[in-house]
Amino acid sequence: MNLSKDRMVTSVWTAVATVVLVSAMAMAADPAADSTTNTKRGFPVDWSSRHVMLTGSTTSGALKAGLSDPRHVYSQVRRMVAVRNAKLERDRERRGERERRRRKLPKVDWSVSLEKGFVPANQFPAKFSFDVTSEDCTGDFVLFGLTVSQTQANLVGINNLYAEATPPCNSGKPWVAFAYNTVTHSNGQIRTSPVLSVDGTKAAFVESTAGGSYFHVIVLPNPIPSPPSQTGSVLSPSTPASCGTPTIVNCMTTLTISAAANTVSSPWVDYNNDIAYVGTDDGKLYKISPVFGGGAPALINDANWPVTVVTSGSSNVLTGPVVDANAGRIFIGDANGYLYAISLSAPAKATAARVPIGWVGHGAGTGVVDPPIVVNDSANPAVDQVFSFTGCSNVLGVGGAINQIPANFTSTTSYTAVDLGSRSGSGDCTTGNVHSGTFDDAFWTGGSATGHMIACGFVSGTNGTPLQPSNPKMYKLGFDVNHLITATGQATWVVNSTKGDECSPLTEFSNGTTDKLFFGVGSAGGSGDGFVESSSLTAGFPSPGTCSVGNPTSTCVTAPKALGGTSGIIIDNQLSNGGSNIYFTTLATGSVNGQNCKATGGTNAPFCAVKLTQSGLQ
Repeated sequence: MNLSKDRMVTSVWTAVATVVLVSAMAMAADPAADSTTNTKRGFPVDWSSRHVMLTGSTTSGALKAGLSDPRHVYSQVRRMVAVRNAKLERDRERRGERERRRRKLPKVDWSVSLEKGFVPANQFPAKFSFDVTSEDCTGDFVLFGLTVSQTQANLVGINNLYAEATPPCNSGKPWVAFAYNTVTHSNGQIRTSPVLSVDGTKAAFVESTAGGSYFHVIVLPNPIPSPPSQTGSVLSPSTPASCGTPTIVNCMTTLTISAAANTVSSPWVDYNNDIAYVGTDDGKLYKISPVFGGGAPALINDANWPVTVVTSGSSNVLTGPVVDANAGRIFIGDANGYLYAISLSAPAKATAARVPIGWVGHGAGTGVVDPPIVVNDSANPAVDQVFSFTGCSNVLGVGGAINQIPANFTSTTSYTAVDLGSRSGSGDCTTGNVHSGTFDDAFWTGGSATGHMIACGFVSGTNGTPLQPSNPKMYKLGFDVNHLITATGQATWVVNSTKGDECSPLTEFSNGTTDKLFFGVGSAGGSGDGFVESSSLTAGFPSPGTCSVGNPTSTCVTAPKALGGTSGIIIDNQLSNGGSNIYFTTLATGSVNGQNCKATGGTNAPFCAVKLTQSGLQ
């Protein structure tokens, strides 16, 4: 793109982010106020939302950071809305307008059949909220990209999400508003997370086959259909028309990225510059532009791109890339166990730095399987910090690990590794993966001076030779005076007693009253368990207790046997009752808390898209 177009695109995204934040500020100042204009003030939440973080931010600070990445604005807005909702709820209680809620076992708000498709364990749905000031039954939707190559939908949008709204959307019944079969090549699947444009009108995703990967941009129905209208269904999907530029509703562009597959690298969109970055399983990172701006998406092939990231090791599979404009770098991991930094402006087809995070060359569990998290720490603002995760550390005596390194690291920079269990003391580990952790609300507000990171690792001591399975354990870790993560004073609890179970990537959200942690648990080997759990991130970090199949508790939702965990969990804030909604898919077929999502004419035991409210997991 030329400079004038760069400036034009940046001004568009900045204008959208400004409207969203100003609307949230006005709403927070006057909760009774509502918009009288038709200005769209919505925003997306997807896999990338949790991988860049600005702590201790004011509204002006978030808006300034939003000049380079609007994700900072959207994160600020979500927390402002949560605080506002909590205040409204307390006011209603004081006025006696809300009945006292009985403590009850969690229920599933709804589950919808996805037939033979699901979102993989470390991938995420995407959510679009039409307006920051009110929930919208039609305009708010969740998008699921499904790992399936059948005569069914593999890209599904569900609206009428709010079963507990006042009044409930569509009498409490969700609606498959659109469903597409986007397969363009034999056995093509969506194996990574989709991303949405800032206005929710387009989606980008990667189709993967054994012989190639393909970047698609699809123009979604506008407006989103409401009952009884729909654009396709899961069983009878619509086939999008092929188009060169993504400008016409229900059309889809197709760009060949590589002859290699893409199994875990979700595309990262730089909204301000209308650029996507995506990795492939041959260890290369690609740059694509434009994306959502209306032109034909094209690979950038010049003196800088593509970048050959992986140059040695037994596996070339890359995680999703994370762009940090503040550091001027892209961060990405690989299945060998390396963390890489790539110059954002002038990579010259090569990486700037590489450090071994996992125990390279020692098999399963040693790789970096989830994208890193990049933090601008208000308590230590000089250099951004990068956090990465592995099931088996390169550091002697450490098993699963959280690793912290400054964003300007070189290939010889030392890093801090904190043990997450399952090691004998001589570097041997189980084959289990450690997925990305999260930070508590105290970290959002005060950074490393007051906050903590939470991660799910393993119980230490496997009482056997290397590569023995272990059961999962949760860790809450603080920071020392040098702002480095530390095990000193850590709080922990054992998730369950099933060896081989792993936690999904962790999701945190404070609803303005309670700071909550959400995660799925299970084992890909099919050990017969599968749960969705929650915990309060209080000072004592109390254990929520264990959960077993068929025995839901006040902090646990059971799911089908052999679930293998859940997909990544997307969360939003529901305006009508102050609760937070969570969305995910099951990883095995069957029911959730006894609620079977079977659709008329469909398979008896499908995979399910599921919604819960936070109030059901308290």
